[in-house]
Amino acid sequence: MAYYIPPPDPKGEIQIEELHPRCIEVWFIPEDDRLRAAGIDPKDREKHRVQLLLISAQDHFISIYPVNTLPTNPSFLEQKYNQVREITLDETDIWDLKLDGELPKTRDEILEVLHDFPSGFTKDPDYGLGLAKEYRFIVDAVEVLSSCTSIVITPKEKSHADEVAGFFYISSADFDEMRRKINSIATASQSAGRSVKDTTTHNYLAEKIGKPLVEVTAGRSPVRRMITAKATGEEVLPEDAQDAVIHALTKTAKSLGSEQTERLARLQSDIELVTLDALIERFEEMLGKKLDEAKWQEFFNANPFILNMAFGYPVIKVRDQASVGGRKLSGDGEKITDFLVKNSLTNNTAVFEIKTPQTPVLNKRPFREGVYTPSADLSGSINQALDQKYQFQKQVAQIKENTRLYDIESYAVHCCLVVGKTPEGEDQQKSFELFRRNSKDVELVTFDELLEKLKQLGAFLRTADREDAR
Repeated sequence: MAYYIPPPDPKGEIQIEELHPRCIEVWFIPEDDRLRAAGIDPKDREKHRVQLLLISAQDHFISIYPVNTLPTNPSFLEQKYNQVREITLDETDIWDLKLDGELPKTRDEILEVLHDFPSGFTKDPDYGLGLAKEYRFIVDAVEVLSSCTSIVITPKEKSHADEVAGFFYISSADFDEMRRKINSIATASQSAGRSVKDTTTHNYLAEKIGKPLVEVTAGRSPVRRMITAKATGEEVLPEDAQDAVIHALTKTAKSLGSEQTERLARLQSDIELVTLDALIERFEEMLGKKLDEAKWQEFFNANPFILNMAFGYPVIKVRDQASVGGRKLSGDGEKITDFLVKNSLTNNTAVFEIKTPQTPVLNKRPFREGVYTPSADLSGSINQALDQKYQFQKQVAQIKENTRLYDIESYAVHCCLVVGKTPEGEDQQKSFELFRRNSKDVELVTFDELLEKLKQLGAFLRTADREDAR
């Protein structure tokens, strides 16, 4: 018996096949645009389906088969990792929590199961599943330490490698501990980066006006001190202390590489200059094309730090394409926001709407001489965001209860809209600024402004590099 669930465009297609009444396979076919981008004729789409999941209610496990779903990748629709082909969650009751013990039979039920995967996993089939990017080090370590092709995360076994069977067992407690350590290292890296940037900026301006310079605060953490030393070009730790730090880091991920700088580079979550330049180039290339909203949503989904930088407070993505008018964030609702995010410090939520650079922000003809009014597209987008905010505030209690996501709050839901380009002409720019600065409930940012922020960040980092090299 097989269930075929046609997806809403532009998502890929999910197919569910029943092996027996207590076991199903879940297959995936990318959307037609991705197939075309990879040089595949959509007429042959059935030939290119890949298995994503094997779910057994009888034996209480879910096996994940990570694949590459980026059409520009040479290994499109092939295994994501070099050696590891399968990651199994053993003794799991994820579907029991949502489906009363019944195996999922629809696309939405599959997405609900994926949404409740443990922290540390990619949960969107359009992005190939597997471990989230920041925890890739765990897979790398398994591949260096063994020849195993399967990782089993289980509460029943101690961490060990069964080379004969090809299974690398990681206890649930060890997996959580590794994840916490990686998060801790990332936090230290971010803290060190902020400190260096703050001090560098201060000293650059202080030197220009003849004020005293200040020193970078390295902090007590050995990891942060080492990262600070790398960023400033100074030798803060003696070599034996550096070796001790590297040894501690390799307990989490032994595959970080042979050179210390490479290990640190992979741990830092701050965007490095080379990566940033590539991102800027990609952004500019996308701005030169007429892409639909889905392509831009995918871009920001892969690079959420851009939204963080644009709106000036620390955000964590709760869910993309979140149903703010339904019973659950992943369920069918009348109102869908592009991104639901929360302030990482206060848990206060914000809804993000992503339009396109081609969306007009002003009407072409002036309302009066020198005065231009907002376009219907802009006004409609603002009302759309406000309605999403209204629906979410009405439904938030039920959404929290049904989704079991309790760490979101609706104290003062922020609405953010990325739309259009900065108008040309002095009168048009004046009219746009007057309008958006008086739009107190919806914050407006244009696509070219986001690009300019990225360029300014790149210029600042290059200046800091030159200062450090002196």
